[in-house]
Amino acid sequence: MRSAELRIEQRDVRFARARAIVAASPAWQQIVLAALITVALSVVDYSTGSEISFSIFYLVPIVFVTWYVNSAAGVVFSIVSAVLWGVIDVAGGAEYASAAIPAWNATVRLGFFLITMFLVSQVHKAHEREALLARQDSLTGLANGREFDVLLRRELQRSRRSERPFALAYVDLDLFKSVNDTLGHTAGDDLLHTVAAALESAVRTIDVVARLGGDEFGLLFPETGGHEAEATMRRVGDALRAALADEPGIPAGVGATAGVLVFRTPPASSAEAMRLVDELMYEGKRGGRGRTLVRDWPEEAG
Repeated sequence: MRSAELRIEQRDVRFARARAIVAASPAWQQIVLAALITVALSVVDYSTGSEISFSIFYLVPIVFVTWYVNSAAGVVFSIVSAVLWGVIDVAGGAEYASAAIPAWNATVRLGFFLITMFLVSQVHKAHEREALLARQDSLTGLANGREFDVLLRRELQRSRRSERPFALAYVDLDLFKSVNDTLGHTAGDDLLHTVAAALESAVRTIDVVARLGGDEFGLLFPETGGHEAEATMRRVGDALRAALADEPGIPAGVGATAGVLVFRTPPASSAEAMRLVDELMYEGKRGGRGRTLVRDWPEEAG
């Protein structure tokens, strides 16, 4: 039983890799592949004669380019397939009561292809929206906790291979509840938007900013040592203070406390990394809010 489950898992992994390779390939390669499939289908269709229909198989390249390229490519392949199908029927010796029948058949087939292409396009758009929502925080537009964990695990693997450090920060807003209590939840949401924009403005394009939940944010800094982490967190602190100063009516004491760990050696898991940096952030809370603690891990590495 376990052997069968393992084979299924290995098969799924191979399919996932193949899909990833196809999706990552340039659009022109995807179009060429679809064109080759269309040509192969037309050759087989012509060879088998008009009595055997291959109509359903023409949908394969149409669906392929619609999904991986765009709907415009799907329209082009729909037209080409309908024309090819009609030409092959006539060239294969099919007899019609009227010369208009082949044109009518080609038009009906084109309509069938276009409807299918449209439905596939809508499904693909819905799939992309769902995939984005699964990775993105709906309020701030930042990466959410799930996506942050995926990226952190990827960074752990990269760090193990390259033996290069990275930094991880846990930022928690101070007295955020007082904003909701005094100004309302709309003001609290606006403040979270402001904080998210300030964090993104202070980091590099390769860094990751995520809302982990509530008023908690995570920052991931690849290829970052102690000095770089300290410099980045100074920019983060300046950006946050400037953003909060511009927010009208914010109660006194609202700010942020951050714990930052520079991992010279990657920990065992992403959960362990988050636990360590979370503990450092709370140490900052206990020592007085509005602090940023930056340390190496393991501590003796610095």
